[in-house]
Amino acid sequence: MPDQKIPKKQRLAAARERVRLEQERERRRAKRRQVLIRAVATVGALALLAGVGGIVWASTRPPAPGPANMLSGGVVFTGGGGKTSVVKTAGMPAGSDAVPTDPKKSSAPARIVTYIDFSCEYCKAFEGANAQQIEKMVAQGEATLEVQPVAILGDYSLRAASAASCMAALQPESFFDMLAAMYENQPTEGGPGMTNSQILDVWAGAGIDPSPQLASCVRSGQYTDWIQARTQSVATDPKTVNPATGSFGTPTVFVNDVRYEPQNLNDPKEFAAFVAANRTDSKKSTPTPSS
Repeated sequence: MPDQKIPKKQRLAAARERVRLEQERERRRAKRRQVLIRAVATVGALALLAGVGGIVWASTRPPAPGPANMLSGGVVFTGGGGKTSVVKTAGMPAGSDAVPTDPKKSSAPARIVTYIDFSCEYCKAFEGANAQQIEKMVAQGEATLEVQPVAILGDYSLRAASAASCMAALQPESFFDMLAAMYENQPTEGGPGMTNSQILDVWAGAGIDPSPQLASCVRSGQYTDWIQARTQSVATDPKTVNPATGSFGTPTVFVNDVRYEPQNLNDPKEFAAFVAANRTDSKKSTPTPSS
């Protein structure tokens, strides 16, 4: 075959350039979609909204099937008795929209939803401060957690989010350990990041033993197209766009659909108080942050 005569280094460089060009095209398309949405909302042309809306949402529907356990676009954890477990679901069919998680299916008084990018330094700060206490809340049945991985910061973000989706689908019992390992070993934002094989090495260093199927999923970047489409959808969704800025950023965190606007991302007490203040039951005492 002709490709076999091209040096491996050149093939990799060409592949990276194709990814870069495609991402740039997607960024331009996403920007045009945001302009269309805002213009339609401003003039209040409902007929135009219906027509354009169909185009917008069709273009942000993933072209390939999504991972199992992520029908909502995120992976959901529930718990009780000191243990956590994933809420098992089918994957999103190709060309379909995410199916929002039904809060009525859980009795937990707090539903925590996080949108994270694995290259995002602020996400690392939030996770470092709050991951342990959130996992504890879930294990005690005080909260559910839905993690929505997105990729707004380049190629590594895309591959890391795909790898996390592989984990959610194939080995969800290791998802919390994976999150901690990814942020503890977070590459410099804006750099090339880890290779897919290095991501697996980081997991192994954290005591995670990926199955052959999981390792293959990560190495192949199986869900990169799906993550790319999901990111476009989330970044143009009025529910996730920050009304204060008119744009979407990470981390974006909700508790029972109330947006978390922290004064200090590194303060676990602030987040614990926010969770307590937005519970759906009458219990308003602040959970004690994990040390």
